[in-house]
Formats: sequence, structure tokens, C-alpha cells
Amino acid sequence: MRYAVSPAIALFMALAAPAAPFAAPAPSAAPAASYSGESLRRGRDARRGLRAAATGRYGDAIRLFSGMVKKSPGDAAGYFFLASVYNILAGHFDDVAYREGFDRNISRALALSEERIKADPADAEAHLIAGLTMGMLGMDAARGKSYVRAFVRSRRSKRYFERAVALDPGLEDAYYGLGLYYFWRVRAKWLRQLAPLLGDTGEKGLAYMRRAARGGGWLRDLARIELVYSLYVEKEFEEAGRLIDGLIEDYPGQPHYLFARAEGYFIRGDFKRAKAMFGRLRRRFMRTKGRVEALFADYAEWRVVRCDYRLGNLEAARRGAVSVGAKPDMNSPLIRRVRAAAADLVNLIDNEDDARDRFPAPRKPK
Repeated sequence: MRYAVSPAIALFMALAAPAAPFAAPAPSAAPAASYSGESLRRGRDARRGLRAAATGRYGDAIRLFSGMVKKSPGDAAGYFFLASVYNILAGHFDDVAYREGFDRNISRALALSEERIKADPADAEAHLIAGLTMGMLGMDAARGKSYVRAFVRSRRSKRYFERAVALDPGLEDAYYGLGLYYFWRVRAKWLRQLAPLLGDTGEKGLAYMRRAARGGGWLRDLARIELVYSLYVEKEFEEAGRLIDGLIEDYPGQPHYLFARAEGYFIRGDFKRAKAMFGRLRRRFMRTKGRVEALFADYAEWRVVRCDYRLGNLEAARRGAVSVGAKPDMNSPLIRRVRAAAADLVNLIDNEDDARDRFPAPRKPK
């Protein structure tokens, strides 16, 4: 679900000069060995919350991260993780509570991380958290199409990440941010016009993401799934397949990874297999109760419709598109986009039928 319900807790395109990174948190292994004992203990608490978020248990994740904040109200990391979960939910649903939760916690995370940097300019972890936080704020600006603000925030994020790497070259999570920057800065739709000036740094970006995916930082699993989608773009399906199989083995039943596997088959043109996978996801989420699960079910149904259209099953595709277009939007920007796309598909199919009626194909000579 790379282009709709993204597995990334935060997604941010850096617009700054070369070496500008962007990054985001994800469930993963222990923090770098150079962190303090308090940081390692905090890392264990964080992993529990991140795993809850990774499996879609957002309420549990909020509870766990709120516990981190209560234990250590002066630690920026807890606020950052809370903001990350609220950012996911705000991307799924237009709820004021989610937006307020994001704004409140992201502001506190930035203030505390910058206070740590002022107190100790050699604190690599503080620079990392400040970079992640500023990157998420930049992503939020870009999502709202405030690209100038996104640019300004990306420059600040760039400085934080560069300093983090300079202070601790073994800080693997920073390389994830560098990888995403280098890869997507000439592939993001709204940056393609700058590609001739920036140059193609995709291979460098993939190399950094591979490093982060092999590393042991908080962002390892997020680096793995983002690497999967980056490899899809490059049509390197064999490596992408191995990565997504490994993620699903580590996190059985995780919906975002299952959607990513199905999406991979759709991208490579194996619509029959993709349809079967999306169909299983739809049936799974139709049997469960919950707002997020209902969103996943409706999105999976839409992907089945798209597969039918690509397979030439126009009657089934039209019938499915009408069904999807009539669904309630659940106050979700994703479902509103899906409904609009479904309406467009119905019009497309109807216009194709009309064109065939008015301009029948000439008979082939015997």
C-alpha cells in the first residue's frame, strides 16, 4: 500500500543540497551500542510500542509511548514516537484528536531534542531525534502542499543528520534518511523537474538504504520496507521479493507488508496473482471489526477492481467500481481518493464501451 496506506510512520522528501537526509521511526532491534544505559532501557520500551504500531495496534502503541513519556517527561524520544503514531492515524482519518495529538507531541519532541543539543553539542542521538522530528514536520508540510515550508524544514533536517553522522559514523538509522533522500530526490513526482540539476543518485540511495536495512537501529524494518518499494521502482523484483518475504516471516499477518507483497505482483503485471492476494486481504479484514480494518478491507476491494480491469474483466471491474464508489468515506482522505478513482474508472469503462459501439473494429480478412 505504498501509495495509500504507507507502512512508513513518517515520509518526507528533502529538498536541500546533496547529503540532505530524511527519516522516520519503525519497529526494529536495539539502538546503537554507543547509547547510554538509560537510552538502551528506553530502547526496549520503544521497541514494544513500535511493534504494536507495526501490527496496526495503534491504541496499544499510544498507551505504551504515553507510558514512556510519563516515566521520562524530559526525553524527546517518547514524544516523537507518540507523534509518529498520531501521524499514521491522521493520515488515515481526518479526526481533530489525531491532528492535535500530532501537533502537541511533535512540538515537544523538537523542543526537547534541541535543548539536549544546546546542553551537549556532541550528542549524536539528540541530533538524530531532532532530524527525525524536523523530517516529519517537513513531511507534514509537503502533505499539505506547502512546499516552501517543506524546503526550509528539510534544510534544518539536513544539518541535524549530517551532524549526527559526523559525531557517530556508526549511527545506522541516519543512513536510512540519507538513502531515502538520494533515491527519491530525483524520482518524487514533484521533484522530477530538478533531476537534470541534481543528477541521478539512485544507486547511492539504494546503497544507503541497504546499509540501514542490514543495521540494527530503530529504523531497520522501515528501511527494509522502503527499500522494497524503491526496488519496485527500479524493477528489481527478485531482491524486493526476498526482502518482503523476510519481513512477513518476521511479522506474520502484518497488513502493510502483505499489501506490499500483493502490490509488487500488481506492479510487475501479474494481475491474476495480485488479485488473489488482495482478495484474501479483503476477506480477512471484512471478518474483523474496527475502523482501521474496515479501511483496509475497502482498499483491498479497490485493488481487486483494478486487477479485474487490467485482466480485461470489464463487467466485473465496473460492478466493483460502482460498489467501491458507493461506500461511506469513513472521514478518511484515503477512501475519498479511492471513491473518486472508482468513479473515474466507471466513466472510463463506459466511454470504452461507447467507443466500441460507435467505432467497431474492422473485420479481419479471411
